[in-house]
Amino acid sequence: MVIPGPHCSAECALASVAAQPLENDRTPMKIALLAAGLLASTAALAASPVEPADLYRISMTDNVEVSPDGAHVLFTRMQFDIQTDRRVTEWWLARVEKTGLDKRLLIPGQVGAGGVTWAPDGKRIAYVAPYLGKPQIWVMDVAEGIGRPITSGALAARSLAWSPDGARIAFTARVEAPTPRIEGMPEKPAGATWAPDPRLISDWQYRTNDGGYIKAGADHLFVVAATGGTPTQLTRGDADQIEGGAHWSPDGQSLVYSADSRPAAERRGYDGVDLYRISATGGTPERLTSIDGGERGGKLSPDGQVLAWIGQPKTTKFYSQPGLWVKKLAGGEPVLVTASLDRPVGDFEWAKDGKSLTVAYGDVGLVKVASIPVSGGPAKVIVPAIGGTRLYLPSSGGDWSEGGGVHAFTTVEADRPAALGVMKAGKLIGKIDFNDKWRADKTIGAMERLTWKAPDGLTIEGWIQYPPNFDPAKKYPVALEIHGGPNGDYGPYFSITHQLYAAAGYVVLWSNPRGSTGYGEKFANGITPEYGGEYPGPDLGDLLAGVDEVLKRPWADARNQFIGGGSGGGVLTTFAIGKTDRFNAAAALRPVTDWSIQALTSDISAVTLSNWVVGNPWDNRDLYWRRSTFSLIGNVKTPTLLITGEADYRTPIAQTEAYYQALKVRGIPAMMVRLPEANHGMGRPSQWLQSNLAVIDWYNRFLVK
Repeated sequence: MVIPGPHCSAECALASVAAQPLENDRTPMKIALLAAGLLASTAALAASPVEPADLYRISMTDNVEVSPDGAHVLFTRMQFDIQTDRRVTEWWLARVEKTGLDKRLLIPGQVGAGGVTWAPDGKRIAYVAPYLGKPQIWVMDVAEGIGRPITSGALAARSLAWSPDGARIAFTARVEAPTPRIEGMPEKPAGATWAPDPRLISDWQYRTNDGGYIKAGADHLFVVAATGGTPTQLTRGDADQIEGGAHWSPDGQSLVYSADSRPAAERRGYDGVDLYRISATGGTPERLTSIDGGERGGKLSPDGQVLAWIGQPKTTKFYSQPGLWVKKLAGGEPVLVTASLDRPVGDFEWAKDGKSLTVAYGDVGLVKVASIPVSGGPAKVIVPAIGGTRLYLPSSGGDWSEGGGVHAFTTVEADRPAALGVMKAGKLIGKIDFNDKWRADKTIGAMERLTWKAPDGLTIEGWIQYPPNFDPAKKYPVALEIHGGPNGDYGPYFSITHQLYAAAGYVVLWSNPRGSTGYGEKFANGITPEYGGEYPGPDLGDLLAGVDEVLKRPWADARNQFIGGGSGGGVLTTFAIGKTDRFNAAAALRPVTDWSIQALTSDISAVTLSNWVVGNPWDNRDLYWRRSTFSLIGNVKTPTLLITGEADYRTPIAQTEAYYQALKVRGIPAMMVRLPEANHGMGRPSQWLQSNLAVIDWYNRFLVK
């Protein structure tokens, strides 16, 4: 099961990015040539520092799935292909032995398989892969190793779930509707090359950062026989009737799923999602929850009597911490099982006896897996830490799974991407790491954890990445890199971005200022007026205190301080340079600089209006302006680099453009890097690398020798 960070729904939607260090002054053309030269290099010297081309050499483990009997573990090996400049995902199968693990490739990367899930018998798997131009459902007997499609229609299947008897598979698919068109146009002649039709938009949510413009139609729940046949549509309606996937009842008679039952025009935000149950043959859905907030991931207990889910109560604060809730179907009030934990829960599974649940939760930069009684109480840790799988940045998250007494998970690694770890009876019995050879050829600096006191005495946690071959007798520039969210977090994980900055000679500092998750709900809301702060605001003091702490070290060069970050980190970067001129240069990646624009153009505008600023811009002009870093641009003296994707619908590029142009008007050194076709995730691998190199180059221009 995938853990998208212990907080990720609306509150962590502004994902973080980086900023940092290379060599003397270069023009944009020289940056491009440098990137091309480094990427073309394929021969790595023994014990060499990390270089940009290493992004195409390393691989990462993810998507861990233990078979029901605990005999096998499915997992993915993800790599970036240097020829296509895209990710390639292979599915591997590990056999769990008494003394370790044995692995083999099960589904090659060119198949394009995703969403692999075990059948209850532990002998078959189902997955989604292209067939006849659409994502279709395939079933494979693992011993045989040959996949066969069981669907071939117009539906693009996703989110598969086997029935308890292994005879059926539930899935989600979009039922497309005719695209709205302007009436009265003359008929288009055969062979004519007209301009694309305009998009007619009437819904509140009309595009998403990941998927682009939303096609006409509605998401629905379906069931199909595991041997193939015509799928049965269970839900009906013109608007989306399911969010994510569904889970079967233990008797196989019904399915539980999340949905927003409001008309499409009224769906504004994430607080209208409830849990429903529907017969496996269709009919009228039964509403199981009606809490003012969002309920997701509902699963019934083994006896089918208790419903558990991840819930986030509605709030006007910045952050609503996701917790594990339960409710008896026969009646009674919902109970927050994780009330005493005070940590964000990412996912869970029922224990076979129904007396406890296994949960993954964020805790001080890590994600832990623990068992917790269904009645609540202390959590008993099973896996102390699972590794983040973001690769570009040291964000927490990762993946884990359990079955047959076996726990599999992505491992925490400081000097390489996550590997596969497998535990049984509380002991690590095996590990699969595809990066051993790569790591043997690399010189990588140490990573150090540190803490410091914020101006008001609050303890803040952070980490330092040292350059390779670090010499404490020398002086090093310090680069602060800020995570996004703002309700997100960083941890002690390998990051290709930070490694490149370190290889360029910078000591990199990253941390979890107030507003970060994993330190309790009050800490995450420390940037909320109810807790004495506004965003951005007190979190900047936490960050600057961290830089001051590092500058106490004799090797830290106080003449060379740099600041950068992406998304929410871009917000804090532009806020910082509006408040201080201590930094030699800054790099703001996909920042929010004007909350009025953000509130009305972002794909998560509802979060801004209900949580992040609260209220309409036209009713609260002073508030929106005060909170916007654009209001401070008259103070900025720091040379600033701005980087944003041209298809970023999370923090649309108009804010980057306006901030850049204002700097140019004021005569402040500035450069804008626009990434064609890239969304908030910063596009394809080469685009991420070019962004990193641009930041490194920008910092190097303003180094004091």
